[in-house]
Amino acid sequence: PELPPFQRGAGPQRPASTQTLSRDDSEILQKAYHRGTADFEPKTQMATLVLIQKRKECARRRELFERKREHKKFVKDVLASWDEGGSGDLRFDEVKEWLSSVAQGQSASEDEIKWVIVMATQQQTSDFENAAITPDDFSRAIEAWMSYRECKAEIEDIFKKYDLDSSGSLDKAQLRSLLGELNDGAIPNDEEVEWVLKHADVIGNGVITKPELAKAISVWYVHVAELDQARQMEQEAVNPRGMCSAGPCVIS
Repeated sequence: PELPPFQRGAGPQRPASTQTLSRDDSEILQKAYHRGTADFEPKTQMATLVLIQKRKECARRRELFERKREHKKFVKDVLASWDEGGSGDLRFDEVKEWLSSVAQGQSASEDEIKWVIVMATQQQTSDFENAAITPDDFSRAIEAWMSYRECKAEIEDIFKKYDLDSSGSLDKAQLRSLLGELNDGAIPNDEEVEWVLKHADVIGNGVITKPELAKAISVWYVHVAELDQARQMEQEAVNPRGMCSAGPCVIS
């Protein structure tokens, strides 16, 4: 059947909010058009668009409900399996057992558990013995842990090269060597090393542990990029484009 003007491109354009429609929504409009008058009155079109919007809102509510139901089941399963004390949250040792099971039995280190707790609760603490993650934190905890696990092999390779005392962390001197290599051999000063530690040492023990390495590298690259931009702006201020040291450049 012949499509109404607003769908086949002839005549006035339909409102911007209706420019992109799904196949189902288009079929609804077509049916409403053929049920209506020959010129598809604006009131009929508006009512149909309201119906489409209602359908989309219902779909969003159903999706949100399903997500909440899945999350509740996830929380219930975690607590049933690992909340040995029945406290309704997970303490340090319980978090360790949970994450170790996710890592297929590879035991999580204390530094890794501390890092996950901070990332999940989004709060730094020095009292990890009494720290806990609540059901609201479970999703952030597992996301942080899985993201870290995906990069674990590369992190281990870097630590083999720079963790010369095999302590499982990088002190300031070892971190300085790593950052220098990342900066084409230009060794950072004490202030720059402290700056990286301030932003990446989320555990707060004064060193960079394995799960903190990715952030340390990330903030260092941001810092280097900002330095490069500042140098470029300084050079342009001293020697504007098109000007040589002795005056205007002559391009032959």
